[in-house]
Amino acid sequence: MNNLLEIEKCENGWIVKNYDEQEEGKFIPVKELIVDTDNREGMTNLLMKVAEYFGVNYDKYGSDNLEISWSKKGHKLE
Repeated sequence: MNNLLEIEKCENGWIVKNYDEQEEGKFIPVKELIVDTDNREGMTNLLMKVAEYFGVNYDKYGSDNLEISWSKKGHKLE
């Protein structure tokens, strides 16, 4: 059960729910609200939370850290 991550869209963002093991075999739900913002910061925070949950963490000395950016421009399909 500790590999379960649930994401639910709510009025002002997303509720991220996972389960923390308190005792051997006994898990309690842990919820966190990620607030959505107009400048995409909320979605970036949500994606970083998912990455961290699955073990992708920032390494100060690493050469291959995950970067989530909104800098790619779209293009028109013809």
